[in-house]
Order: sequence, then C-alpha cells, then structure tokens
Amino acid sequence: MIPPTRFETGQHIVVRNVFGDRVQTVFPSIVVVDSPELVATWLPLDTLVLNGVTNTSDEVDNGRGHLSAESMAAKKWTMAKRNWHTSGTLRIKNPRLMWSLWVFWEPQMNEVRSWYINIDAPYKRTSIGFDTFDMFLDVVVQPDRKTWRYKDEDEFAEAIEAGIFTEFEAQKVRDAAAQALQTVAENRKPFNSAWGDWRPDILWEIPQIPKNWDDV
Repeated sequence: MIPPTRFETGQHIVVRNVFGDRVQTVFPSIVVVDSPELVATWLPLDTLVLNGVTNTSDEVDNGRGHLSAESMAAKKWTMAKRNWHTSGTLRIKNPRLMWSLWVFWEPQMNEVRSWYINIDAPYKRTSIGFDTFDMFLDVVVQPDRKTWRYKDEDEFAEAIEAGIFTEFEAQKVRDAAAQALQTVAENRKPFNSAWGDWRPDILWEIPQIPKNWDDV
C-alpha cells in the first residue's frame, strides 16, 4: 500500500523502531501534527505497546526483559506486550533529523516532568505510521531546560562493541545529541517550551496495536 502524503490530526497510527528489517518496538500513537517540517504524536498513558525483549521470563522484569545490544546485533529477540507506564508522552520530530524531543508530564498533566531527547533515525513514512531506529543514546533535560544529563551511555557503548555502529556512525550519534541539546537549551522553535502548555483532546481514545504491526 502506498503511504499517505500526510496523516490527519487525531488519526491513529504507529511509530515503530525497525532494525535489520525487523520490528523492534511498536508505539500506537495519535497524530497531533503531520507536516514536512514537523511530526508530533501523542502516546497516552496505559497504551498497550510492543517491545523487543531478550528474555520473556517472568523472573526478568515481569516479562519485559531488557533487549541487549548483543541480542539486537544477532537479531534474536521476542516481542512482548506491556502498558506504557512512563507518562503521557508527546513526541516531536522534524522527520528529516536524527533526533526527536519527547515531553513527559506529571501524572495529572499539570506540569512538565522532563524533556527527553531521543536520538533516532529520520522518519520513514509507512501506510500505518512512521518507522525509525532508536540509537541508544539519550539526554534527559530538566523542566527549566537549564540542566541535563546524558542517559544510556553504557548501552550505547555496548552497541558499538556489538558492531551495531561503526565508529564513524557512533560519532554521528554523538554529534546529533550535541546539536539537539543546543537546540532545546536555546528554546528554539519548533522544539521550544511552548509545547509544555499543549494538552491532548479529551475525546481522543487510546490507540490500539494494528493487526499488520509487523509488516515491513
């Protein structure tokens, strides 16, 4: 099926991480904005998502076993269901850039908990949403945008060791993180703090995992 030129506000889609032509994560989401320069999607709290895991044993994180870089490199993982429990999450991305900005709210959505820079591949539009690839390295930015910390640096190092990234590719990831952090810290549009005042439509229903979630 030919992907649409754009999705409509309120439409249910999926944002997937795909590695080696295999789906790794599935985030059912609601379209907020879909334009050539900006794609924003909403992932409601308690949405059922799919995650690739190394171990589905109940003894490992209640069946949510962490997906190691080694398992990714070997393309050996199992998809497991879980409820999105982090926070209602707005994901903002220029579809051509190698990062996205996630807005995490406090449970009552009365204030922003943090801004989260996720280093991920440019979007590929599909018939059911957007595909990308999570590149491990992240940056957690405090609500005031004045302080931050890098996250998952150890996992990023493991991915390099496992051969997922060459050293050249790894440097591109580091550069993307630095550029993203500068953009967010300087409060530049469209990644500015105005998104902290955004709220989802109260009539929006929780999106579901489509039957063809694994079509690549």
